[in-house]
Amino acid sequence: MSAATLAPEKRHVDPASYRETSVAPPQNQSDLDEAARAILDDFNSRRHGLRPGRQIATPPKALRGQNNISLYLEKISVSFDGFKALNNLTIYIDEGELRCIIGPNGAGKTTMMDVITGKTKPDRGSAWFTREHNLLALDEVGITEAGIGRKFQKPSVFEELSVLHNLELALKGKKSVFGALRARLSGEDKDFLEQTLKRIRLQEQRDMPTGRLSHGQKQWLEIGMLLAQKPKMLLLDEPVAGMTVREIERTIELLRTLEGEQSIILVEHDMEFVRAVAGKVTVLHQGSVLAEGNMDQIRNNQAVIEAYLGESQC
Repeated sequence: MSAATLAPEKRHVDPASYRETSVAPPQNQSDLDEAARAILDDFNSRRHGLRPGRQIATPPKALRGQNNISLYLEKISVSFDGFKALNNLTIYIDEGELRCIIGPNGAGKTTMMDVITGKTKPDRGSAWFTREHNLLALDEVGITEAGIGRKFQKPSVFEELSVLHNLELALKGKKSVFGALRARLSGEDKDFLEQTLKRIRLQEQRDMPTGRLSHGQKQWLEIGMLLAQKPKMLLLDEPVAGMTVREIERTIELLRTLEGEQSIILVEHDMEFVRAVAGKVTVLHQGSVLAEGNMDQIRNNQAVIEAYLGESQC
């Protein structure tokens, strides 16, 4: 069974289509601030709060005495109009681990990330980020403050501004375009931004309007914007969709430099890419974990073969 047989049929993505932005070009400073705030909702934290009716509990027994578990999902179930998007999902992610999550459409990958980031409230189960943060007791902003950053498939960057200004806006505490661009950066901030530009390979494009970047470069910039928050965990949704072969190679190099510094959960359909970056792979099927292991173990797992191919032999 080849790695490619695990993936659903590849769909063509035109990188040129990502050059457009859903935000209308700003006409003045007020419009600029308003548009930027909308885009930076995922990057800037404004408050920390609890969902009504929920109370912070002590960590579950599986987490007590465990210092290396970054994410703990235990028996998470989510239903939408009777459909079980997640069904007793249990996953543990270690600190500094890069975990790839694969599975056919409808397997529960996006819903799982929605639960982790507070976008979706599970019907039951436990979700903890380290031993300190009960994710089910935090709102989306509180989860971002706790150190979880999420990147969606389509880049969310402010195309009217330069690459460097996008990174500046993503620094913690920058809530306004006008304030961020006027504020003096500390020497530490400047050094950090330079390191980030180097890491995402956009030093030469630092002063270029972001709208002129290729799709792959915009993906790298958004990863850089997440890194500007210094998160402890990154959730990446199909980061290489629409990229050229060379851009995919550079993305692999980038992720390898991040592994060990942050925990990374990567949802992807490109199995060759998964093979290149993942030490451990989790296969979701009908909202539950079907199998876990390295890529060779997954490729030869009989349950995975049957779930993907509908037959006992490949």
